[in-house]
Amino acid sequence: MIRAIWFILRLGLLVAAVGWVMAHPGDVRIDWQDYTIETSTQFLLFFITFIVVLFALGYRFYRAFISVPKAVRHYREVQSRENGYLAITRGLASVAAGDGTGAAKQAKRAKKLLPDAPLTGLLTAQAALMAGDNAAAKLEFETLLDDKHASFFGIRGLMKLAANENDYARLVELMQHAELIAPKQPWIVAQLFENEATQGQWQKAEQSLSKAVRLGAIDRIAGEHHRQALLLARAMETEDQDILHTAISLAKKAYRIDPSFAPAAVFYARLLLETNKQRAAIKVVEKTWETNQHPDLQELWHSMTPALRKKDASDLDRAENRYYWVRRLFKKAPHSSASAAILGRAAMAAEKWEEARGLFKQSGDYRMLAKLELVDGGDEGKAREWLEMAAETPGKPAWVCRSCGQSGKKWKPLCRGCGAFNTSVWALSSGVGGRRKNPSPTISIDAPGDGIIAPPTPQSSGK
Repeated sequence: MIRAIWFILRLGLLVAAVGWVMAHPGDVRIDWQDYTIETSTQFLLFFITFIVVLFALGYRFYRAFISVPKAVRHYREVQSRENGYLAITRGLASVAAGDGTGAAKQAKRAKKLLPDAPLTGLLTAQAALMAGDNAAAKLEFETLLDDKHASFFGIRGLMKLAANENDYARLVELMQHAELIAPKQPWIVAQLFENEATQGQWQKAEQSLSKAVRLGAIDRIAGEHHRQALLLARAMETEDQDILHTAISLAKKAYRIDPSFAPAAVFYARLLLETNKQRAAIKVVEKTWETNQHPDLQELWHSMTPALRKKDASDLDRAENRYYWVRRLFKKAPHSSASAAILGRAAMAAEKWEEARGLFKQSGDYRMLAKLELVDGGDEGKAREWLEMAAETPGKPAWVCRSCGQSGKKWKPLCRGCGAFNTSVWALSSGVGGRRKNPSPTISIDAPGDGIIAPPTPQSSGK
């Protein structure tokens, strides 16, 4: 509307100007050398206007003529770009559909039409992954690193390749680079923590764990369990380096996070014994025994049995001394079957037959009941009955890895089989279970041919 009004206004001004000129006629005389030109004012103005319009049209025609090659080149570039992006679109669709041949074909076409486009490099890399050509894919992903807008594509692709090749050192390096680019992405920090822990970089893993918990990638309860495992791992490593003071400090921090975790309690108590702090070690074992009657605590408690002052003490005297020492631990968890079992064995060694029998029944230790029947009274028939019942009881538990199922007698921060961090639970070897209900996170890295590279999501490895 405004443009129409402006056009009418300009047209009106032009008509008014023409009318004014026509209403005021005049003559013009030009003397130039031997020539004299005489004409009216109206004709001179018309002639000047005609010449100006003619030159303007000539100039426009000249500009249009010389710009034809440029326009043709521009048209071709636009067509090439449109065809290139069409090839990329079709190629990515082929990747999503699992069509490796189609993806490779479109990648080749896109490479010809749009050689410098980041999406072309991504499509080419994806097609190479689908074809199993990791070397070509790696080259394309490394090229993407030079583009500030597409560098994360390159990092994600190289992470995938490093994970497929089990190159965890390279994976950690790439994760650290990824964190610099996108420091607030939860999955990056969670993946960085897992790989640093797997590599035994305990202090770096602890820093990454704090970030992962803060960003919500790992919940706080699971984060505390992982922190305890990291502190305990650092304490073990420090002890191996004969830095006992630091090892005790780290073990104490690990123990305080969750006193019911037997490996932390046993390790901390053992270090206290090495530094002649027996009372403190006793308190640690007693506190943990109240919630977790682990066999390692039994073994450590037996090793702390006070020595008899009598020089000529008999075997029975030593057995009774141990019985009263074990009874002290029993009182911390009197309703536990493990407490009853350990006290029952001590009572049997001290020849307190009836008390031992009652404790073995409480604990369900049928093998020891059978042995007791043979020692106290020699009832072989009753002993066979107990043994038959013992055959139906489950086997002994062990530290079992949730990831691969490998078992061991001692807790380790890293699984001996698969190398996973903090996946061991105290359970029967035939099954997986345990106290920890928040397993360590694992990141699903898409395998070659899985399609478009997308951010991985933390997944639980089991409960």
